[in-house]
Amino acid sequence: MTNQREPIRSAGRPRAFDEDEVLDRIMHLFWDRGYHGTSVADLTATAGIGKQSLYKAYGDKRSMYLRALERYETRAIDTASAALRADGPPQDRIHAFLSAPIEGASATRGCFLCNASADQAAHDDATRALVRRGFATMANALVHALAQRDIDDVTPDAEHLSQAWSLLSVYAGLQIMSRTGLDRATLEAVRDAALNT
Repeated sequence: MTNQREPIRSAGRPRAFDEDEVLDRIMHLFWDRGYHGTSVADLTATAGIGKQSLYKAYGDKRSMYLRALERYETRAIDTASAALRADGPPQDRIHAFLSAPIEGASATRGCFLCNASADQAAHDDATRALVRRGFATMANALVHALAQRDIDDVTPDAEHLSQAWSLLSVYAGLQIMSRTGLDRATLEAVRDAALNT
């Protein structure tokens, strides 16, 4: 698998539909239902195009799933990473990152990356590679924020990396636990305990 995030299409007749818009719909469908919970009939209905056109544009179901996961990476993972690297107090950025699983849509859908980790990564090399890349992106952003937080030690080191992966483990756990309907106070207590270590 290459590190390219958007496949290069060969020149040819223009599509009669917006490929990015349809890919967004496919992403949301897999995000909501997972790989096995999504049928080809679901995909064609959601895309609003025929099966032949769908396959020609995006490949088979597995290819669509991988492209959807890559799409999520560029939309959500890169956004979370940028927020962790943004201006402002580093502790506030880390707090916001760990609060995301407790808030809004994330609390019902979870993180597509975390879902894919549980759903497909153990059985599919390409999914595993995408999941690991997404986690590494977030871990590196956390390292950056942690190094900024530790004013006396602004150079990232092995300890920051270990802390980053620990926080990322809490993030993934909160994503999963939030989907079970666990009460907010418990989830916030888990977040706060991680922030105070």
